[in-house]
Parts: sequence; structure tokens; C-alpha cells
Amino acid sequence: MKRKKYTFLLAGFIMLCFLCSCSKNKPGSAHKVPSINCEYAFYNFAVSGEDGYYLLCGNLLGYWDGDLEHLASPLCKRPDCLHDTDECSARVPGGFDKLFYVDGFLYVFGSIGHQDPVTKSEVFPLWKFAADGSSREQVLFASELPQIYTVFQDKVYYGAYRENEEGKQVYSLFCQPLQGGKEVRLWESELQNGGVGMLQGAGEILYFDESGVDLSIDTSDPDYDFSEAEWQYNFWQYVPETGELRKNPEFNGKEGNKVVIRNVYQDKLYYSYGDNGKKELWCQSLEGEKTDTFLGDATGVTAVDSEFTYTHYLRKRGKDEGRLEIYDYERNLLQEFRFQNWEEDLVLLPGTEEYLFGYYQGQITDGGRKWDRAIVIVERSKLLEGKAELRRIFENEWS
Repeated sequence: MKRKKYTFLLAGFIMLCFLCSCSKNKPGSAHKVPSINCEYAFYNFAVSGEDGYYLLCGNLLGYWDGDLEHLASPLCKRPDCLHDTDECSARVPGGFDKLFYVDGFLYVFGSIGHQDPVTKSEVFPLWKFAADGSSREQVLFASELPQIYTVFQDKVYYGAYRENEEGKQVYSLFCQPLQGGKEVRLWESELQNGGVGMLQGAGEILYFDESGVDLSIDTSDPDYDFSEAEWQYNFWQYVPETGELRKNPEFNGKEGNKVVIRNVYQDKLYYSYGDNGKKELWCQSLEGEKTDTFLGDATGVTAVDSEFTYTHYLRKRGKDEGRLEIYDYERNLLQEFRFQNWEEDLVLLPGTEEYLFGYYQGQITDGGRKWDRAIVIVERSKLLEGKAELRRIFENEWS
């Protein structure tokens, strides 16, 4: 009798251990992870929730508990789902590469338009996902196709091209409450054929920069050469609480139209300053006294964080291979990642104090066109040694 009792208890203990191990990589576990924010320009493919990370790989959402022994899994509750159609609750139809987590929900804009039942015009949805994978819905629509967007405080802000009264292509900034409401146009550029390269909130301020050419120029002239254009740059701050817009605020005497934002990270604003001949990299504290610190040469820098600068050479069809180079502030090359094919690309963004998060995309040609997409992590300490590897934690093989 005792042997049967012990056997029963042992079986129960083994089953309990099995259930615990199976639930480790599911939303709602008690496993705490460091907070991250990988937002940069057009990317934000890794965000932290209360007890894990949410990942956006192409148009597929995933959840990862932060344990390196585990892989992420699609944020879908259907056990028989192949996650290969938009019927899957973890997929974002036409999703952008920016994901946001707010109060237990995930938000992603979709590029596949819907028809407005009143105006009959095409509008573009902001999707809202429950963090446990139980629901998916459209909560609001943008009247223009967003090119860049961010979630800041309780609103979503997005920039889009539109044609003004003179028929010029200009950039406008819109916002809507996350819970739905009236679309408001906050700002319209006085430049044409340019765009916004950074849109990000920190503290109480929304930061963005713009580029373009003067409205007086006839860019529709067939003889007009954009490569010879005199591009203008402006830096803006928007204060939601007061509605104040500040154009080219002071940077310790630097001319505002030469400032280009390179990142907003860990309560610091990283920016480059200068012309094509000489560019400097600086950072400004966003908390307390607004002090500016010189970091080094900014020539070729496309992004920056608290330790590294990144130089991204785009891959081109039939030309030299693309590559991503990572330097320290003294411009010592730490490591580079090369791409053999023009279809390949890699974006690395700051994550935790230990890891960078990356989004890799390549093309597989095996009886048809298929994309290989993956979220990867890179150990910061290995980068300093030049020995970092791309560790894949979430894959999206569905075309």
C-alpha cells in the first residue's frame, strides 16, 4: 500500500514539473525580466511587458519569457494553427515594424487599408492585441498611410504624406487617442518631398525631425536633379500638455537646422551636428539640467546607443554586399555583420544592459519566393570582444 502511495506522489510530482516547464514561455508567468525599449525611427520589434517580452517579426507577434534556454512562440492560442494566414490571431495584416505595449495590450499599425463606410475613402487600422493572445481588434483608423508612428502617453502619433493645395507633396503629423476619437492634424511641413526620420516621445516631450526642399522649387520639372538639391533639416519638440511646438530649439549655440536625431534612449537624446565635411556626435540629458556631451566623430553614423555607434551600408542588387558595422565612441571597429545577397538585411537596436535585439530578414529561393525573418539577440560583452553571434529566438518563415 505504501509503495502505491509513493508511486502516486512521484507521478504527481513529475507531472507538476512537466506542467511548470511547459508554462514557462507563456504570457502570465511570474518570471520577471528587465524592462526594454527598442524604439528607433521605423523600428520597435521588441517590447517588455510585466513578465516577458513581446516580439514582432514581420507580421507575426510572439512572446518570449527572457530565458535563453527557451525560444519565443507565436502569440496564438489555437493549438492547431499554422500561423500562415491572417486568420491567425498572432498575425498583423500588413503590419509595420513598430510594436508598443500599453496596460496589457499591444498596438501595431497595419498598411492594408479598409474602406471608411461614411466617406468611402481608404483608411488604415491600428490593431490592438490582448497580451495573452486572446483577442485582436481594430481600435482606430488613420486617414493617410502612416510612414512613421509612435505611441506616447495615451495617444498614437503618426506622420504621413499628403498633397497640399498647390499640389506639393508635404509631410503632416497626426494624432488620435489610443481608445479612439477624432483624428487631429498637429503639424504640416513647410518643406516638400522630404519626410520625418525620427518620431519618439520621452519625458513630457515628443521629438521629431524633418528634411526636405523648399516649397518654391518646382520638383516636377523633368530636368530637376534631386541629387543636387539643397536639403533643409529642422528639429522639432511638441509638448502635448500645452500644444506648444518648438522649432529648432537651442543646442548650446548650435544651429538647429543642422541637428539630426540619431536616437532617444535611456533619457538621453543622441544627435549629430555639422555638414557633410565634418559631423559631430553629441548627447543631451533629458532629465534635470539640459547638459550636452560630445561623444566623437559622427561621420557615417546611422544610429547610436549608450556604448556603440552603428553604420549601416545598404545592400544593393548587383553591387557590393551590404554590411552593418559597430564601433565604440572612438570609432574603433568592434565587429561587422556582412550580407551576401541584396535581399538580406539586419537592424540591431539597444535592449537590456546585456543584449541588443535585432531583426533579420532574408530571402529563401526553394521552389518559390519565401522570406526568412527572425528576431535575434546579441550579447553586448561579446561585441566588445568582436566575437558576438546572432542568436535566433523567434522565427517567421511564412511568406
